[in-house]
Amino acid sequence: MYYLSIDFGTSAVKMEILNDALEVLASEKEDYPYILLPGEKVEIDPEVLFGATNRAARRLPVALRDQVGVLCYDTFSPSPVFIAEDGTLAYPNIITHMDRRSRAITDFINETVGKDRYLSIAGIYPFAGGAGIMTVLWMQQNEPGVLERTYRIGHLPTYVHHRLTGEWMVDLVNASMLGLYETTTQGGWSSELLDAFGLKHEWFSEIRNPGELLGTLLPDPAEQLGIPAGIPVAVGTNDMAAAQMGAHNDRAGRIMNTAGSSDMVSILIDKPVTNPGYYLRNSALPGIWQIYATTAGGFGIDWFFEQFCKEMTRERFNTEYLPACIDSQVDDGEVSFDPYLTGDRQSLEKRTGGWHGLTLAATRDEMLATLLRSMNKVLYDVVELAGSVVPMDTVIKLTGGMSTPAFIKLKEQQFPGFTFEVVDNCSVLGNVELVRHYNTTES
Repeated sequence: MYYLSIDFGTSAVKMEILNDALEVLASEKEDYPYILLPGEKVEIDPEVLFGATNRAARRLPVALRDQVGVLCYDTFSPSPVFIAEDGTLAYPNIITHMDRRSRAITDFINETVGKDRYLSIAGIYPFAGGAGIMTVLWMQQNEPGVLERTYRIGHLPTYVHHRLTGEWMVDLVNASMLGLYETTTQGGWSSELLDAFGLKHEWFSEIRNPGELLGTLLPDPAEQLGIPAGIPVAVGTNDMAAAQMGAHNDRAGRIMNTAGSSDMVSILIDKPVTNPGYYLRNSALPGIWQIYATTAGGFGIDWFFEQFCKEMTRERFNTEYLPACIDSQVDDGEVSFDPYLTGDRQSLEKRTGGWHGLTLAATRDEMLATLLRSMNKVLYDVVELAGSVVPMDTVIKLTGGMSTPAFIKLKEQQFPGFTFEVVDNCSVLGNVELVRHYNTTES
């Protein structure tokens, strides 16, 4: 049997056709833009996202597409969506994790239930960009008409799955990422939180395990993708949770670092210990949780290139200049950097990026090197916190576009006691592994 595995990223869709031996038979990718709007709003047009997906799929060989027997997928998240009963979006776009319109909701949640009580249930503090509840409550207060038209609320997998199959669901991982779920007990939707905020229980669908087969591919999306209608579609999930499975991380103590547009770390644990310094989330496997943190990653490097390195090509920047900076700047010296170019999804306050200690002696090389090291430090600090929760493997699985020798060298300098093992295609492989895991477990 062949699988079509789709990874909906923040800025591009990637997909592969794989066989039962998990060999990649064909792959495609297509970029799509996000929309920047006033008020710190960052969104994606769903038709642009699905248009890119369909075009990429149509470039896969027809002979392979005709043999696809299961469709599986993952998405970026948080990615709140408000869906009308007919399956269209009650709010026109997908809201991304970079969106910060909901900053003021932190105070509202603190006043309504208290941040520590909220942490004890949801596993996180109410961070803007860190949980879908922030956007839900922002809509409640600022655009109530959206909720009047809403039939279901979820993150992007809920919308994708309904669009592909007509079925309603929220996957186990995104349930906890919505921030209305009893993450610390994996006990289902929190009646306490739903009632405290005046939210309808029926807006939130049944929670399903990632990889579970739920529904079959409808004729219209099948035609657009160029694959057979009626094939099973597996419940999708968050990209990091899928990546853990693709890296064969399926027990407590395993660590995953996804270094792409965002740089993220996830440590699997088997006891739900909360801490204001990290997110506690479900993993893709019941009974296992994630300790999770993120920072700017490739977005920050892209910004530095565009603002400070216009005289060189991107290829030269990536292959020559950036590695040379890492080699020549072994410590920060007097220069340091606040790594919050995309804000801080782990802070209740608004944070921004900035250098400190700049003098006329400071160089562009120092500025880039300190930017890179500061982002790694955010992740290492969380790894240190996780060390008090669970004994950890000393090998960190690394994937993503920043899995280059130069970045690995820098990471191993900043993560003493750990080594990095590069693994490829983790999210798309993880989607298939989840299908196989779920069906093997059930059988």
